[in-house]
Amino acid sequence: MRVAILAAYLPGLLAASAFCAEDPSSFAYGITIRTDGGEALYRLELPRAVYRGAVRRDLGDLRVFNRAGEVVPHAFRPRATTEVQKREQVTLPFFPLYGEDAKQLDGLSLRVERRPSGTIIKLDERSGKQPSKKLLAYLVDATALRDPVRALELEVKSSAAYSANVSVEASDDLSSWRTVAAQAPLLSLQHEGAKLEQGRIEFASRKPKYLRISWTGMPAGAELGALRGEPGDARIDVARQWETVAGRPVADKIGDYAFDTQGVFPADRVRFELPQANTVAQIELFSRVRSDTPWRPVSRGTAYRLRRDGAEVSNPDMAIGENADRYWLLKADQKGGGLGAGEPKLLLGWIPNEIVWVARGEPPFTLAYGSRDAKPSAYPIESLVPGYSRDADLDAKVASTEPAASVNISRSGRAHRARRTRRAGRTNRRQALDALGGARAGRRVPWLDGMETLEANGQVEGIQRAARHLATIVTAFFGRHQ
Repeated sequence: MRVAILAAYLPGLLAASAFCAEDPSSFAYGITIRTDGGEALYRLELPRAVYRGAVRRDLGDLRVFNRAGEVVPHAFRPRATTEVQKREQVTLPFFPLYGEDAKQLDGLSLRVERRPSGTIIKLDERSGKQPSKKLLAYLVDATALRDPVRALELEVKSSAAYSANVSVEASDDLSSWRTVAAQAPLLSLQHEGAKLEQGRIEFASRKPKYLRISWTGMPAGAELGALRGEPGDARIDVARQWETVAGRPVADKIGDYAFDTQGVFPADRVRFELPQANTVAQIELFSRVRSDTPWRPVSRGTAYRLRRDGAEVSNPDMAIGENADRYWLLKADQKGGGLGAGEPKLLLGWIPNEIVWVARGEPPFTLAYGSRDAKPSAYPIESLVPGYSRDADLDAKVASTEPAASVNISRSGRAHRARRTRRAGRTNRRQALDALGGARAGRRVPWLDGMETLEANGQVEGIQRAARHLATIVTAFFGRHQ
């Protein structure tokens, strides 16, 4: 009974050993990676060739090997589809407002006139009294702003130190005002050679036509010297790489065009190059993983290519959910003649993945891919990089690839590997049978039947090690239970 149980477990142990014995020759393609220095972590933006040669859409057939041919741990860094772009500060024109008391600000009637010579502010006091030269506030002309502002930077002219408070109000008609910042600190202090300044006033992002700035606690003679508005950061699309695929008409289906990307590009943007100018057509876009699976809808819309004032205008890119399907189909409505003569081109926009790996062992490292037998082995990025945060910079050195983008690493070694497999198979059987024969002569061992399959997959080195270890285990087992 114990012999039967042991024999039943041996095939699984052998299979596990074979899975762990991956080597570069098990993959169709490989790219040599350049790594400078002896860092623990490296990262690399995957070259276009990887998407052309990978078998799996999730890139689960990708591995990183060191010089000894050992697999090293890797992970995929989450891709950002947008990035933050800092906007430059904008200088804003301002005008002083004078009166007897700050309460008079609500009694001032303002009118703005814009002339070729400049902007004119006309101030009328509803009480009819002549305004004095006491500074009450500053009126800011923000009509030239193209983007909402989230802060003001005040540059104050003052011969004395100050610790004051400033309030900011906003208006679109110079009549109704709403407070956007109340009693914000404004200071410039010095003590024993140290200096402390605060001139930035923050508030919720907005785009008013006018602003009014007033302060309290400022020394006599202080005045506003310059004013800058700080627009909020802009989120813009990350630049995509583009793969162009020529279309071909589908037989017996007018207006249908098929595309074969011959790869697994993770597209999230689509555009078309229409064959003729001044073309407008309603279109539907489909995709599928394999040529024998049903089409599934991706998007629909209007495609156009128009010539206007000597320049051509095309429809904007279509945003789609990430799609790594290989085959695509375009259906053009034939109203108005469809797309006319010629074939369209499909352009897929995609953001390359970034791989992060642990530099265990000696370089050079090889990025291998293109195996139908390989299973996903990537780590979660949080497991590979302790303390990982998507918003923080990744502490991994950037690597690069050799000029030769991709090299076929499996065909050249196929004949040698086949010869090595046959030799190893005979050796494995001889070692196991010799060991078993010393314990129980003539007894058949079922786990040897599974070796042919494992050897055919090229997992030779793992089988050799497993056979030696397992032969020892079997011998010891039978020796104890004769």
